[in-house]
Amino acid sequence: MASLLYKRASKILGVEEDVLEREALRQYILSELRHVKSESKLIMARYGVSSIEELDEKIRRGELEETKVFEDLTRLDYLLDREEKLKNLLEELEGTRE
Repeated sequence: MASLLYKRASKILGVEEDVLEREALRQYILSELRHVKSESKLIMARYGVSSIEELDEKIRRGELEETKVFEDLTRLDYLLDREEKLKNLLEELEGTRE
């Protein structure tokens, strides 16, 4: 179904299907990247830190209880990993551009 839509859009827009597919994927990745960064920043702002290392340090110093921030710490770790994967995908995708 998506293939048929790309064919129609390609004809209407006068753009090759592969260009449309790459650009659609690029925009989706960028959207996800914005979402991930936004959520990460919200979590870090909640604890007044600018990195997961700073959050870990606050826990080690006893400024924060690990049990109280565990869910956010775990979520932040996941988000940062996802951000890295999305950036890698974007670099790979942009490497295929003509």
